[in-house]
Amino acid sequence: MSIRYEKKDFKSILNKYKFIDSWFWCKYSINAYNGCEFACTYCDSRSHKYHLHSEFDQIIYVKNNVKEILDKRISRARTLLPDVVAVSGTCDPYQPAEKKFENTRQCLEILGKHKYPVLIGTKSTLVTRDLDLLSKIAKSNWCSVAITITTTNDKLSAFLEPKAPSPKKRFETIRELKKIKGIQVGVNFMPIVPFLGDSQENLESIIKNAKDAGADFLLFASGVTLRDNQAVWFFKRLGDEFPELVEEYKKLYDATITPEGGYSGRFAPKGSYSKNINKKIFELCKKYNLDYRMKRFIPNDFRKLNYMIAEEFLNEAYAQQCLGKPWSNLFWAGQNINNLKESIVKIAERGELQQIRNINTDLEIRIKDFLKNHRNSQGSYYERKCIVNLEWWQG
Repeated sequence: MSIRYEKKDFKSILNKYKFIDSWFWCKYSINAYNGCEFACTYCDSRSHKYHLHSEFDQIIYVKNNVKEILDKRISRARTLLPDVVAVSGTCDPYQPAEKKFENTRQCLEILGKHKYPVLIGTKSTLVTRDLDLLSKIAKSNWCSVAITITTTNDKLSAFLEPKAPSPKKRFETIRELKKIKGIQVGVNFMPIVPFLGDSQENLESIIKNAKDAGADFLLFASGVTLRDNQAVWFFKRLGDEFPELVEEYKKLYDATITPEGGYSGRFAPKGSYSKNINKKIFELCKKYNLDYRMKRFIPNDFRKLNYMIAEEFLNEAYAQQCLGKPWSNLFWAGQNINNLKESIVKIAERGELQQIRNINTDLEIRIKDFLKNHRNSQGSYYERKCIVNLEWWQG
């Protein structure tokens, strides 16, 4: 069936999160299209959660007037602060439709105009067309591009991501992006597909090739997520191409496809599976000297030290979670610090750090030590003034 494009009006284009996505450091997201032509077998966008139409990989809704809608949304907002906008999410921003309609490019023009930092997530080589805009955003603010690569095997890639460019072309795209100074470039190794993309050979091949291509980081997610429509579709495709793996998946996910065509089972694979894969990734990233976290955008306003502390806590929480260790309190401490409406220095000066949710005595000590170690950091005048006035500073 050929792809059909339909132009459609939408009331909004910019989504705001209550809490940042601590994988990608984004506070906002944009999907310039509704639907995605790449038709990835594992795509979670098929699930009910995202409210997309059932033929989302065959009928692509092209959002009308995205440039005007986005410009108006940011220009009129009284409470929005510039923060990372993920130009991706349920749909690839550089799917083939972009070559014709340029919705993503129009969004980038507006984000650059308002000096918003940008994260691009894509499988497409078309992203290099917009190096002029991405370069400007990187120079004036912050820009990161993550290229999704789940396997280096072309045959497997054709099953997992049937209409996306080959893995080789995606690695070449990373090399092209790295020619532009200031753009942070990495790999989204997600999902790591059980029994297909989780062999030691594939794990090491992805990480080695990412490093050779000049990638700054590698983000990963062990295991496919499975729920409702998306799980049913995945099992159907798996049965068509790899029938011998269906029972293995049912065991890993405690899964059942009901007679009515529904799914009953786990959303993610059993914890022991993910923990084992995560350890392997950590070891390989260490071997190839490749970060498994992206450096985040740090604003130069009252949020500066808040974001730096939150980054430290959230990075640590992520590593703890991956290894099956306690992580929840540290994660929510980082999220709550990230959402503060004033500088954490001011809160520390009042002796109210433990009034921030999830901040206990140990974390309060860590925050104070952090602030002491950053006494001479280039924060705002107000931050510097507050720092030197803290009574405990001399202690």
